[in-house]
Amino acid sequence: MENLVYLVPIVFFAGIVRGYAGFGFAVIAVIGLNLFLDPIKSVPIVLALDFICSISLIREATKHADKKTFRILASGSILGIPIGLLLLYLLPAIWLKLAICSFVLILVMLLIKKAKPSQNDSFGKKLLTGVASGVGTSSASIGGPMILYYILSSPLNVRAQRATMILFFIVSELVALIGLGLSQSSSNEVYLTIACLLVPTMIGVKIGQFFFNKRPPTSFKSISLPLMVLVAVVGFSQAFRSM
Repeated sequence: MENLVYLVPIVFFAGIVRGYAGFGFAVIAVIGLNLFLDPIKSVPIVLALDFICSISLIREATKHADKKTFRILASGSILGIPIGLLLLYLLPAIWLKLAICSFVLILVMLLIKKAKPSQNDSFGKKLLTGVASGVGTSSASIGGPMILYYILSSPLNVRAQRATMILFFIVSELVALIGLGLSQSSSNEVYLTIACLLVPTMIGVKIGQFFFNKRPPTSFKSISLPLMVLVAVVGFSQAFRSM
């Protein structure tokens, strides 16, 4: 709790990004909180905060999300989770993380190269994206970039993109929180930290949502590409440190 003065601005900024773009809170907050807390504490704190602030966005997201796309992506993710766990059992976790981080960088390069969204928005493409996200989440805790790649290359408008991602991350974070709850018991310090950081997080989310409604972006690439690169770089760093 002595680090609270440093944690508040981190979650506040991450909340602004989440409220504006519909994604990015977990990436920014986990990296920031890991500077002051052990990952075993920072991960449930970030997931809980992101889930709660996502609930505050669900009403607007439900109005604008592409429900069909959301259902297929979520179904694919559920199918991909056991595949990722199987790969984690069969292969060294470090090599899985390196492979997935390399894949994320390839997706970044494809997004940079692709000037216009693809109009080929098939069921199979959505399902495979969801499966890839589930595999990445359960095997290396890296599933968000796959969804970002699909959303940014889809023909959906920015409001539908943001809303669909919000609904998807609500489901994926709920599953992750249930998994964490079953696998480990959180301490009173974790719950107290969540309570202390909830207000600045929510304020940040509301500010971000205000700016989105005032001036929505023409594309989320300027936000998502740096975040995807950040995820890959941090993943590589963690993997190499474990060698």
